[in-house]
Amino acid sequence: MLRRIRYRFDNAMARGTPAMIGVIAAAMLALAFVNAIALVALAPDLVRKEGSTSVLWRSALRVLNPPGMLQRDYAPPDPPVGVAYRIVSIVTTIIGILLLSTLIGVLGAGIQRKLEKLRKGRSVVVEGEHTVILGWSEQVHMIISELVEANRNQKYGCVAVLAPRDKVRMEDEIRERVGDTASTRVVCRTGDPTRISDIGLVAPREARSIIVLPPEHDDADISVIKSLLAVTSGALAEASDRGRPVPHVVTSIADDRNLSAARIAGGAHTYVVSAQCFIARLLVQTSLQSGLSIVYTELLEFDGDEIYMSAQPQLAGQTFGEAVYTFRTSTVIGLRRLDGQILLNPPADTGILGTDQIVAISADDDTVVPTDTVPTITFEAIVTVEASEPQPERVLLLGWNARTPEAVNQLAMLAPGGSRLDIVADLPDLDDRVEKLRGRLPQLELGLLAADPAHRAVLEELDLAAYEHVMVVSDDVGAGDRSTMDSRTLMTLLHLRDLATQHGHGFSVVTEMADDRNRTLAQAAHADDFILSHNLLSLRMSQTSENPELNRLFQELFGPDGCQIKLRPAQEYVQPHAAVTFYTVVEAALRRDQIAIGYRLARHAQRKPDFGVVVNPDKATLLSLTGGDKVIVLDGRR
Repeated sequence: MLRRIRYRFDNAMARGTPAMIGVIAAAMLALAFVNAIALVALAPDLVRKEGSTSVLWRSALRVLNPPGMLQRDYAPPDPPVGVAYRIVSIVTTIIGILLLSTLIGVLGAGIQRKLEKLRKGRSVVVEGEHTVILGWSEQVHMIISELVEANRNQKYGCVAVLAPRDKVRMEDEIRERVGDTASTRVVCRTGDPTRISDIGLVAPREARSIIVLPPEHDDADISVIKSLLAVTSGALAEASDRGRPVPHVVTSIADDRNLSAARIAGGAHTYVVSAQCFIARLLVQTSLQSGLSIVYTELLEFDGDEIYMSAQPQLAGQTFGEAVYTFRTSTVIGLRRLDGQILLNPPADTGILGTDQIVAISADDDTVVPTDTVPTITFEAIVTVEASEPQPERVLLLGWNARTPEAVNQLAMLAPGGSRLDIVADLPDLDDRVEKLRGRLPQLELGLLAADPAHRAVLEELDLAAYEHVMVVSDDVGAGDRSTMDSRTLMTLLHLRDLATQHGHGFSVVTEMADDRNRTLAQAAHADDFILSHNLLSLRMSQTSENPELNRLFQELFGPDGCQIKLRPAQEYVQPHAAVTFYTVVEAALRRDQIAIGYRLARHAQRKPDFGVVVNPDKATLLSLTGGDKVIVLDGRR
C-alpha cells in the first residue's frame, strides 16, 4: 500500500504542481471521510446532537484547520467523546497538519516556478492583431520605434519580440534605446525563432504581421530561411486552416543568391527585401543627389509624411492631372487599380475609375482629403526651355564589401554617360574583381588603386578636387569585428573632411557604417555626408509590415529603372526669385511629365534636422526659389 502511494506521489511530482495539488486534495478528502467515520463510531452522542451534515463539516474543518479544531474539542461546552476518539482526533490533526503544510509548500513552489517562467519569458503571449518580431539585431530598436509611432493614433497596440536572449535584458535594452512606447506595449519572450514550438509563445497566428530579423552572424540568411519555414508550416498554415486572415511576413536577405530560397520558404504571404541591392542602390542614389537621403527618410518614417493609399470614389471620371490639384495638403503620386496594379506618375490624361485608390504622400491616412481651394498658378513664371543634359561625373569609392559590385552596377545605370568611377581598396585581388566589373559595364570607366583608404597619405595622393562624389563603404561583416570596421571607416571619413576643409573641395560624401550605433559618432552637419546604415532598411520593413502593398511601390522607387525621386535645379521649373505658389511648381513639373513632391532651399542646407528639405508642402504656400534651390520630383514611368 505504501509503495503504491509512494509511486503515485512520485508520478505527481514528475507531472508538476497541478498533479501534486490533486494528490494532496484527494488525501485530505479521504482523511476527512475517515475522521467522519471515526466520529460516528466513537462519538455517537455528538453525532446525534449535531447531525450528519455538521459531522461532515467538522471533519473537513479538522483537516483544513487542525489547530483550531483541536482547541475546540477540548473546550468545556463540548460533550464527552471518549479517549479513543480523542486519540483518533490527535492522529488526524497531525496528518492534517502535514498535508496542509505540504499543500502550502507545493503552492508556494508552483507560484515561484510560474514567476520564474514569466521572468524567463517562456509564457504564451495572449494578444491579437499585434506585430511579431522574430530575432534580435540592431534593427530591432528602430523597428520598434517606428511601430510605436505608427500606433500612436490607436488606443492599444502591441509588439511581441521572440529572441534567444534573456527577457529582462531585452526589456531593459528596449527601454533604454527606444524610450517611451506610448500606447504600444512591448512584450519580450525568450526562445529560438527557428523552432515552431518557441514561435508559438508569441501567438503568431493571431498577429497582424510578422517581421523576421536576420541575426548578426555569417549564416544570417540560413537562420532567416529556417524561421520562414517554421512560420509557414506553423502559424500561417494553422491560420489558413481555421479560415482566419493570414498574417503577412516581412524579412530581409543579405545575399542575393539566397533570395529565391527565402521566397520559396516564405510563400505567397512573405515579402523579402534584398538588403544587398537595397543598400547598394541607396548608397549610389544618395551619393549622386545631395539631400535625397533626407527625402527617403521622410517618406519611410512614420513620424512625418508617408505614402498612403486612399479610396476617393468622388474622383471617378476625373483625370490624374486634375486629381493632382484636388489635394492641397497631400501630394498625389499615383493610382492603385482594383487588381492591385500600382501606377506611379501615370500620364496626366489617365482616367480615374470608381474602384481606384489614390496613392498620395500625406501626414496621415485621414488627411488625404480633397479641398475646394482654387489653384493659384503664375503661368508667366514657368520656365519653358528644355532642361540641360547631365554632364559626366567622377565618383570615388573608398573600400570594398559584398555590396560593392551591385553598387557599381547601379552607378553604371544612374550616372550620366561618360562618367568614371575610381576604386581605392586594400585587397590583394582588387585587379581581378575590377576586371570582372569592367567587362560587364563598358559604359562606365573604371579605375583602381590597391591601397588602404584609411591612411591619410593615400588620400593626399589622390586628386580629390576632380571628384564630385565620394562613397566610403565598410569592409565585409565577416572580415572582422564591427567596431573595428567602423573605426577604419571613421578614420577615412575624418581625413576626407579635413582635406576638403583645407583645400576647399566641394565633393559630397556618403558613408556606410556596419554598426548603426556608430552612425551618430560620424553624423555630418549636412545631408551630403549622410551616414548610410541599416536604418532605411529597418524603416522600409516597418512600413511594409503595416501595409504590405507598399512593397511593390518601394521596389519601383528604389529600383534602377521606372519611377525615381530626383532633386532638379529650381530654375528648370520657375523663374528665380519669382513669388509663386507651389501649385505653380506642380504645373511646371506636370509639363515635363513629372510630379513635384517638395523642394530644398539652399540657404537652409546646413540647418538640422531637415537640411532645407520640405516634402509635401501646402500647395498654396508662396515660394521664392533661387538658383541654388532644388525641386524634388517623381520622374519616369514604366
